[in-house]
Amino acid sequence: VAIVVYLICSAWVGIRDPYQFTVAYTDTMETSVDAAGWVVRSEQPVAGAEGVVQLKRGQGEKVAKGKEIAVVYQDETYVENQEELLQVKNDLSALQYATYSESPSGTALEDQMLSAMTSLRTAASSGNYSSLSEQTETYRKLVLRREYLLSSEATAAMTQAAADLQARYDDLQSYQSGATSIKAQESGLFSSYVDGYETLLTPDKLDGLSPKDLAAFSQLTPSTDANVLGKLVTDSIWYYAVTVPGDCVTRFAVGDSVDVFFNSLSETFPMEVFQVGEVQEDQVVIVLRSSQDDDKAEDLRQESGRVIFYSSEGIRVPKEALRVSKDGERGVYVVVSQKARFRPVKILAEDENSYLVKADPTDEEDTRILRAGDEIVLASEELYDGKVVR
Repeated sequence: VAIVVYLICSAWVGIRDPYQFTVAYTDTMETSVDAAGWVVRSEQPVAGAEGVVQLKRGQGEKVAKGKEIAVVYQDETYVENQEELLQVKNDLSALQYATYSESPSGTALEDQMLSAMTSLRTAASSGNYSSLSEQTETYRKLVLRREYLLSSEATAAMTQAAADLQARYDDLQSYQSGATSIKAQESGLFSSYVDGYETLLTPDKLDGLSPKDLAAFSQLTPSTDANVLGKLVTDSIWYYAVTVPGDCVTRFAVGDSVDVFFNSLSETFPMEVFQVGEVQEDQVVIVLRSSQDDDKAEDLRQESGRVIFYSSEGIRVPKEALRVSKDGERGVYVVVSQKARFRPVKILAEDENSYLVKADPTDEEDTRILRAGDEIVLASEELYDGKVVR
């Protein structure tokens, strides 16, 4: 009976308790508009040839004009020959270095070997293997050079091996006449992703683009040549042409900076308003521009997201928690040792139910700082600094 009475009394006190609490937390508020459109770049498809393709460039790698992008072989035999050719070339280079009369000897050779060993040990201990193949090859050449100088038998063997490798190298080189080298017509970033829009969506087609024009791209079914190896992105500047509601047009001005959040990447990119179209049927085309050369954006095409005009980070508090002290300060009350303590704040932004605020002490010595995690008093019949609320 005593327990039941206690529970009933506790529930009654809870119902009658004039104080409610919530926890302050860090959050972000933004002013934005949803958008959908197309990413446009200066792109050049890279045509290949029939046969076995061996790409020489990685995704997003820079390629200078006239430099090799890929090699196309007639069949697998050429690929195998190419792999052997590279190995023979490395072996031949090492032997030629070892047998060359002007290669280092004596103290100079020992010093270089010690330096090479130190470099290998440093790379291994730090986990940096980016130059491991070059460091290993250097050490290998130096070891062969010392063996060549110390042993007459090794001298004769290396000299004969170098001659044999040279003959094999020349033989393999003769097979390379059937390989086709694909070179860059312009400098740019290589991407293996192609969708057929490379020649349909170009920067020179953005001028005067209407909402209907932009929507029409979705109806196209572009095709790509089977021999296309990829594309070169020839300019670091890229564009995002989007359709937004016509009543948002006043928010856009040429030259303004905005942030664009792409849903597919879950990332935000800074961009600039490049072009503002005319409102047609309650819609308008906005062209945004970016010079941020980010490989994550290389393969974007038809994308949805939002254009962010303003974004603030602060502490989110319910609107009913905001109060004005007897001194005219705007702030909230937090619970400290069962008592209400006033914390002055400055409003950064607001939505229907909350304010985004930051601490607003009067001076550097003012310790009344609102922090994320503080317990905020929401409602009460009477509240002042120092009042017991628990």
